[in-house]
Amino acid sequence: MKKIFLIFLSLAVSASLFAQTAEEALGYAQEFREGTARTMAMGNAFTALGGDLGAIGINPASSGVFRYSQVAVSPSLTVSRSLADYLGNDSKASNTGFTLSNMGAVFSFDTGRYTGLLNFNFAVVYNKKNSFRSKMSAYGATDGSSMLSSIATELEGITDTELERNNFGSDIPWPGQLAWNTYVLAPLSVLGGKYADVHDSYIASTENYIEATDELRIGGALDQTFNRRTKGSDEEFSFNFGGNVSDFFYFGVNADFHTVTRTVEEYYEEAAQNPSLFQDGFVSMSNKFWLHTGGSGIGIKLGAIVTPVAGLRFGATVSTPTWYRLTDQWDYTMNTAFNNSNKYTSYSPTGSYSYRVTTPMRWSLGAAYTFFDRGLISVDFENTNYANTRILEESRNEGIFSEENQYIRQNYLNSSVIKLGGEFWFGHFMALRGGYQYHSPAVKGDKGYNVFSTGLGFRIGPAATIDLAWMHIASHIDSFQLYDDYSPAVSVPVGTNKHSMGKVVCTFAYKF
Repeated sequence: MKKIFLIFLSLAVSASLFAQTAEEALGYAQEFREGTARTMAMGNAFTALGGDLGAIGINPASSGVFRYSQVAVSPSLTVSRSLADYLGNDSKASNTGFTLSNMGAVFSFDTGRYTGLLNFNFAVVYNKKNSFRSKMSAYGATDGSSMLSSIATELEGITDTELERNNFGSDIPWPGQLAWNTYVLAPLSVLGGKYADVHDSYIASTENYIEATDELRIGGALDQTFNRRTKGSDEEFSFNFGGNVSDFFYFGVNADFHTVTRTVEEYYEEAAQNPSLFQDGFVSMSNKFWLHTGGSGIGIKLGAIVTPVAGLRFGATVSTPTWYRLTDQWDYTMNTAFNNSNKYTSYSPTGSYSYRVTTPMRWSLGAAYTFFDRGLISVDFENTNYANTRILEESRNEGIFSEENQYIRQNYLNSSVIKLGGEFWFGHFMALRGGYQYHSPAVKGDKGYNVFSTGLGFRIGPAATIDLAWMHIASHIDSFQLYDDYSPAVSVPVGTNKHSMGKVVCTFAYKF
């Protein structure tokens, strides 16, 4: 299981630079595509199928199958749930929101020919490629470690004179500067004696100095509370051209434009159960962190479908990397309180940093069989080598991201997705659909994802359809730490977070 570290500690190594992580880059490389209710209900196993606006984002040749023009819109409801186990306490959280999974139009032009190019089509389609919606809460009590102690360790080697300058543009970790500003850190020189001249190592207000053993120890039990809320999505706008050659070969190409919006809000608090046990009179520290990522990307996708015999279809696609340019903005707020009624607040400036992420190439193969004009079955195989993901400076050099990219090369995997889908029509009015996807691990030590889906379709007259679908991304368990291990040899608590996601989509389509 991969570890999730609290963002404002693990990422804020430099005050003037916000470093994108390998884990977040993976979030832009992976796809948990939604599409229309029909494609989603059938597990998005549409590489060999067509005739659906959601399928155009999967295989551009799908547009060539259309012999008519169509418009469609697919509103959706997304619900994410999590159950965190931290220090023996279970905390539940959920995040629900309405959004749009798919919208678009395809325009078909008949050439009037009976062989060769029978029709060519243009389409403009919006698809949600990935949803970042999630919420997590964790709570527990410990007297073995403290976030403030971890922050103090991060500052070793930085003098108190540098901290007094309050210079957020330097290489001082921002949480450390905030902790100094709110008086929950002090140089070891305050202890006197052999530490009288030590101005570049620190004691946190959560620590007591034990003179007999010459050690720092957490003063007493601390209640630790953590909340994290993420929202946003990676949205894909496809401009498509496709065609039909002799009802045998279908081709298509997409110019895909992506927009990314992702907002993370985190809140961490540690509070003394008994402030009188702390030499510094510590009562509480809370830290709020806000991060917004925005940007865009571009890629090309090619696809083909062939029908060698009646009812049998084969499809193939290949996608270039998606080249993203992203900008992160972030800030922090720290509040502290002591048992003498003193309270302090410090705000960071808003940081900003632009960078690039290049996702790997992706290819897929598919086969489908239709029978008796009543139903079909479909299977897809998709492959992506996530070890080829790269994070780059805006100049397109690895630069400061060399370690992250080395981690990606060593730990990310060549991953595959197997998709299965089926559809059966009861007469000409109603269809029952089902689907399944298995996403193999993308990172060493991780586990794969199972995705289940089902749905119904209804024909409303000769031109309109209404489709309904439900998709469930099965529970996945990750481990997390709320702050980093720190010296001397302190291992901080490790929790587990079990999270899942469900989606309901309704598609309204009209052909003309």
